[in-house]
Amino acid sequence: MSTPPPSTKARFPLLRWLRRGRVSVILGVTLVIFLIVQSDAFRGMETVQRWEGQAHDIRFRLRGPLPLNPDVLIVGVSTSSFDQKGIEAYAQKSEPLRLMVENPGWPWPRTIHAHVIERLLAAGARVVAVDIVFAANKAEDAALAEVLAKYPGRIVLAATTQMQSADPLSDKISRTQFIAQQPNSKLLAAAGAESMGFVTFASDVDDVRRHFDYRTSDVRENPTLAGVVDDTRDLWKFAPLAVAKFTGKPLPSEYDQPLNFTGPARSYQARPVEELFIDSVWRSETGGRGGAAFRDKLVFYGPIAEVLHDTLNTPYGEMPGVEIHAQLAASLLEGRTLRDASPLLTRTLALLGTLAAALAVLFIPNAIAQVAAVLALGALLAFGTQLAFTHGGVLVPVVPTIFGLALTGALGVVYQFLLEQWEKAHTRKVLNRFVSKRIAAVVLRNAEEFENARRGEKRPVAILFSDIRSFTSWSEKAEPEHLVGQLNEYFERMVNHIEAQDGNVQKFIGDAILAAWGDTHTNGPADDAARAVRTALAMRKSLGELNSAWAERPERIVITIGIGINHGDVVVGEVGHPERREYTVLGDGVNFAARMESATKQFHTDCLVGESVEALTRARFIYRHVDYVRVKGKTRPVNIYIPLSDHLTPPPEWLADYHRARALYIARDFPAAAALFREVKERIGEDFLCQQYADRCTHYTTEPPPPDWDGSYTLTEK
Repeated sequence: MSTPPPSTKARFPLLRWLRRGRVSVILGVTLVIFLIVQSDAFRGMETVQRWEGQAHDIRFRLRGPLPLNPDVLIVGVSTSSFDQKGIEAYAQKSEPLRLMVENPGWPWPRTIHAHVIERLLAAGARVVAVDIVFAANKAEDAALAEVLAKYPGRIVLAATTQMQSADPLSDKISRTQFIAQQPNSKLLAAAGAESMGFVTFASDVDDVRRHFDYRTSDVRENPTLAGVVDDTRDLWKFAPLAVAKFTGKPLPSEYDQPLNFTGPARSYQARPVEELFIDSVWRSETGGRGGAAFRDKLVFYGPIAEVLHDTLNTPYGEMPGVEIHAQLAASLLEGRTLRDASPLLTRTLALLGTLAAALAVLFIPNAIAQVAAVLALGALLAFGTQLAFTHGGVLVPVVPTIFGLALTGALGVVYQFLLEQWEKAHTRKVLNRFVSKRIAAVVLRNAEEFENARRGEKRPVAILFSDIRSFTSWSEKAEPEHLVGQLNEYFERMVNHIEAQDGNVQKFIGDAILAAWGDTHTNGPADDAARAVRTALAMRKSLGELNSAWAERPERIVITIGIGINHGDVVVGEVGHPERREYTVLGDGVNFAARMESATKQFHTDCLVGESVEALTRARFIYRHVDYVRVKGKTRPVNIYIPLSDHLTPPPEWLADYHRARALYIARDFPAAAALFREVKERIGEDFLCQQYADRCTHYTTEPPPPDWDGSYTLTEK
């Protein structure tokens, strides 16, 4: 006793539950996604931090550069400062320039720096921030200390911290292994305890500087420096200390603040240091204006020459360290600092965005529209955060929120897609018990189309009909297993080409194949016809490859085929016995394709196409005009063609002369046509068509055709 098949209700409980619980599933998973992407673990991932940093950098580029602060200037040790030949002409009148010529390398004697600082402060600069660390004791410290003591409270000296491994063979560096480099005690005493600022910037995971601190606690927290510096409090950073001295006002003491860059490197055009001591430049209107250009300014002095390698990565690319300090000082002076969005605002925005994405995929039925809606939400988020950055100075993290939007949108689209595929698979299993798989595909795509197909519908369709030559005699001689094996090899290769061009194999008729384009779906008449021709060219090539392989196998034979292609109106419908029906194509369009296949034998070729196909595809393929023929079932003659190649391959050099000879033939100039046909035949080699036309011309020269002759030829075989 057979067991009855399980019911649909028993077999598909998961499918029903997924359909009914769609809202709960998507909202529940959306909440999980939100919690994951907003977690510290996710936000702390190196990849996420890198992407957030890149989003940060894009904001600067979209915003564009800000106006320069006229109170901030840079004097730089540039490439020209090491040009001895350029400076020599002025060295006799300037002690600093003479020292530059005599000391072409770096670091310079500190006497030069003393002259620079003296020059700037004497000209009226309110504060000079020197981005050079004078750590070691030097013989010239006395000259520099004298200048530092002369201008108390108006100079900022650079200090830095570096990490160094206690074990040279170890790559591990602990926080307690900071080595502080600060002005030596003599210079620090001359300048004053409040003159030292640390120039270091913490880098993000991608080695880009995007944040700054007003003060540093690194030194205070390093026990190895106890007694070396004042470790009871945090120390000033370089640019904030310079601004505090310039304004005379205290600044905050926050850490890890976003750095607001004015623009890319060279936004502040640094004045080469040697120009301070060239009188013509110093007094010029475009130079120092006799020192007036520096009066009441905050001047940053430091290396900018590429050879000194004092550059850091920023959102705008590499930038000299001294300019980073200058741009930071400008933002502090103008009060246009950036600030991070509060955690509450960030998470609220992320939650609203993720929920909006979930609602979009829940209430928008079309998958493409769902994707578009999620993309629109992402664009709105990007636009809003850019406005907050540009006009409010607020940095809103976007990567976790974008991840939430994207994952929620992808979840909805994939969920909907899988649900539809499961439903289609279930429906297909049911339909396949009663109808063919092809009709099942039509039903699943469009129920109305299926009803039309059952009743019968006339459509323009491209038909390909192919047949194996001398199959009957081959089948009588071949061993059954060899015959079936070779046929299966042949059919597999040919059907693959049909399906690769989006065609449908309607049926196998013994050794023949009937294929169609446009029966169940269409890409337009021209594209359907082009796909059929492209298939025929691929079949021609593949048969040559198969024959080459079969020639080396004694149980196989070399075969030839004929292919006929036509495009025309056919009837598409379901025909047959009530218990055995098939979805097929009927009508004259199919019959003519079969006539073309049969005519390939008469014209000694492997493929013929009708004039409707040639007219639709002549821009894509190269054709040889075969004849103007009368076939059974047609009231008027039709032109037929051989497809030679697509237009990517140049036409044969003889083709134009062949078509010119045929034009002479139609014009009844038979002697000239015969001569040209024979000439073309010699260039081709053996060619049935040229020989046939030459013979016809010879016949018509002696026995001219009747006056109403239209050049047509009646096919003698069906």
